[in-house]
Amino acid sequence: MRAIVCCSILLLASPAAQAQSLPSPIDESPEADAELRFQAFAQLGDRERAAGRLREAGRAYRQALNVRSDPLVSGRLGLVLVEGGRPEDAAELLLHALHQAPATTPAERAERKRFFEAHEVARAHGTWVEVIVSHAGARVTVDGVDKNALGRSAFWTFVAGGEHEIRATLDGFEEAVVKFTAVKGESIKVPVSLTARTVEEPEPAIHVPDKDLTATLPAVVSGPGFTKQEDPFADDDQAKDPTKPGEKKGLRGFVGAGPVVVFGVASWMPAVGATLAGGVQPNDYVSIGLEARAAWLTTGVADRPINAMTAGGIASVCGHYKWLVGCALGYLGAIKVDFTVQSYKPASFGEVKPGAGARIGAKVRVSQSFTLQAAADVLGLSSGVKVVVGPTVLADQPPVMLGAQIGGGWEF
Repeated sequence: MRAIVCCSILLLASPAAQAQSLPSPIDESPEADAELRFQAFAQLGDRERAAGRLREAGRAYRQALNVRSDPLVSGRLGLVLVEGGRPEDAAELLLHALHQAPATTPAERAERKRFFEAHEVARAHGTWVEVIVSHAGARVTVDGVDKNALGRSAFWTFVAGGEHEIRATLDGFEEAVVKFTAVKGESIKVPVSLTARTVEEPEPAIHVPDKDLTATLPAVVSGPGFTKQEDPFADDDQAKDPTKPGEKKGLRGFVGAGPVVVFGVASWMPAVGATLAGGVQPNDYVSIGLEARAAWLTTGVADRPINAMTAGGIASVCGHYKWLVGCALGYLGAIKVDFTVQSYKPASFGEVKPGAGARIGAKVRVSQSFTLQAAADVLGLSSGVKVVVGPTVLADQPPVMLGAQIGGGWEF
């Protein structure tokens, strides 16, 4: 008798006995039954995964997710798919887990780290695609699989590398079909534009009554009308590049002017002046220009009462890439040196010096026609400048001039 009692006590205390005990009447609601089924499938998946049976674990996790959505189970199913050689199917599940799974305890943080590492593996095997639909409420499929159950105007999906097809349908619109190529490890945007279905207008019918000639026309049913908010693509025949507001296309001319600072005019002290330029730009990438500039030395040569200035012309061939400008320069100009009356016998000499060089700068479009540009250049001349007073060499300038300028331009 004692043995029977002891065995009964042990049986009741064991976990298996507790697991097989009947639930209380309070837990017999449909919600409680669904939760029991969810927990059973989730725990089965955990056991099968721990035993290395990945196929069975994945099947159990999917059955649990069919009962209700859960970020932890989604992440664990994503881990099983990555471990089982199907990483392209795991990215969305792992992203769901990373966004919503709790990470408060050390164990949860460690599991979240595994989710992140598996997501990086999955991402390298496919492409995140942002699908942007012109109208909300459309049914969208990617490779025949529904992907927009909520009818959103934009959503993300993950696809394997290669060719894919998106189809979008909405009442009153033609079906939109977009094909694209996904590159592994990259993210892309795919716009899908829906076009309103046109309604053919019936031929007007003319009715002639017996007594007086009056013509009546039936009402013509037009296609569905949309406001700008409902149809954001209605006013735009072609998408505009927001980085180039109002940019003109094709052959155009330009003029510009601004201040300039030149170093190397018989001294390395700055010479200040102005520049005036003009030219043509056949396309977005090349321009040809002519420029006149003059600058006067702000101090005397070697701190003596000796003035110097330069004036000349520059021909340029420039390449343009976005806001960056690079130019090859040809130069023809003169450097003039004047000895003042106060200390020297009045004298002046100048010499024409050809040269060549390069320029680099930045050009920013402010409006459709007005631009701002800043640039720096270096010119190599045919010879330098030497200033001599008696036996004393006051300056022996090498054949190099440096310049910096900023200015505005007008395109037409």
